[in-house]
Amino acid sequence: LRALSRMTGEQMAMYPEYQATTARLARFFRVRPDEVLLSNGIDDSLHLIADTFIEKGDRVLLAEPTFDMYRFFAELAGARIVALRYDEQMRYPLDGILRELRRGPRVLYISNPNNPTGTLVRPPELRRILRAARRTLVLVDEAYFDFSGLTVLPWIRRYGNLMVSRTFSKSAGLAGLRLGCLFTRPRILAVMRRAST
Repeated sequence: LRALSRMTGEQMAMYPEYQATTARLARFFRVRPDEVLLSNGIDDSLHLIADTFIEKGDRVLLAEPTFDMYRFFAELAGARIVALRYDEQMRYPLDGILRELRRGPRVLYISNPNNPTGTLVRPPELRRILRAARRTLVLVDEAYFDFSGLTVLPWIRRYGNLMVSRTFSKSAGLAGLRLGCLFTRPRILAVMRRAST
């Protein structure tokens, strides 16, 4: 907030320069600048994922209840949604997800911790999912990461199909800035950058 209060009207009127901000955020998150894409919040990241990777008729996998925007942007792109359900104890439907991954859906969305249940998919389960998702892009949305401490962000170099999203809207309380980050391998982000221009 201090940085925002020091901005002049002239600075606010200029289009942003992303390289310096990307480099600073990359250092903060301990990734390389080519592993991070700035977005106008996670919704913008979800829209870009759908526009870049989902074609009409592609299957998209998710477990509900979860953040509605996964379904919204996937359906907007023409995807067929495969929605499994958390059980009565709000446990993630791991066995069903692993079964569906054999069919090769285009994208799997995981909110971790989940919005709205607050439940977590633990690292051993996430490893099983990522290993099983050989033909599937897996987005782990860590919007509420700061409230759980569990992250798979360092895994982006280990799993070529993993994307991680973060936002400054929740724990940082900066929803009005609409600032989000998407992390993954540089080759995936290169495709997304071309699609967004």
